Amino acid sequence: MSKKVYILFYCLIASFTTRAQGVLLSQPFMSSQFLSSASVGNGLYGSRLQSNIKSQMINGQNLYKIAVVGYDTRFNAVDNSKNYLGYGVQLVSDQVMNGVMQFNTIGLNLAYHIYLDDNLYKNISLGIGTTFNQTSLNRTKLRFEDQYDYTAKLSGNTSLENLVPNPNSFSTNASALYTKHDESAFMQVGLSSSFVNKQNLTIYLLNTAPENRYRLFSSAEISFIDALTISIHGNFLYQKSKQQFYVGASVGVPLKNYEDDIKRMYFGFYYRENEAFVPTISFISNKYIFGVSYDFYNTNKSASTMRTNSYELTLSTSFGRKKTNLFRTIFD
Repeated sequence: MSKKVYILFYCLIASFTTRAQGVLLSQPFMSSQFLSSASVGNGLYGSRLQSNIKSQMINGQNLYKIAVVGYDTRFNAVDNSKNYLGYGVQLVSDQVMNGVMQFNTIGLNLAYHIYLDDNLYKNISLGIGTTFNQTSLNRTKLRFEDQYDYTAKLSGNTSLENLVPNPNSFSTNASALYTKHDESAFMQVGLSSSFVNKQNLTIYLLNTAPENRYRLFSSAEISFIDALTISIHGNFLYQKSKQQFYVGASVGVPLKNYEDDIKRMYFGFYYRENEAFVPTISFISNKYIFGVSYDFYNTNKSASTMRTNSYELTLSTSFGRKKTNLFRTIFD
């Protein structure tokens, strides 16, 4: 046990000096690597593929798009013995103004899972990862009347020619995660940290200073009356320039609820502090999870009169050998 505590302590200390970047999702619990690198290899089955697609509209114009795709598995996935190493990869694409600017990342994550009991219900996982980040700018789509038009091939220097076309950087992250998962309930608490490593977008090094970012999150689901379930998720993001919490719950209604054939619908409602109310509908089966959400932004909190809303679609599929007969949850 002393060795386990030492490893956990080392990981938490390392997390205060790590580097990473992230995006804002309305169903973050559907993309496990987005919340924590320590989650890789933690699914009910041997492997899983998860994806989120979010589109944000302003005054009816679809100006922002986010796509997240992640795959994770574990070494020796056919072996359900104690302690194992999980690994995963995650791709993120964040587009602004129909591709004028695009932020892309590819991240590789590793996590070591340590079981705390003989039934393999409780485990602590310690994760670390590295990410390659790149921002691209399509100048052919930049037109500001007579101020700047790249396609017109104006002579002489302009201020916009000081933009770096494809700036990039590397970053790392670290996290710790506690999971309790048995035949009737699921509970998870995690801490992740990062260092927001701003890229040099111009040839003049006048970019925003980097910031430490910390995220604390928790998810839980239990079954109650007549095989109904209730799931709760909350996460808190802290950094010097912004602090924000996101919290909500869903009720799962069984369509089928047999040991080898589970189908359930979830109806949920979430709230992002000072920003949006997010109703969700999700469906899960043995190996698939599908979700849809719609953000109703609280315009009363802003001086802007522009109409802003967004929707998000999620899809997760699991494959490979099932670990044991554990409770099937929306957080798998």
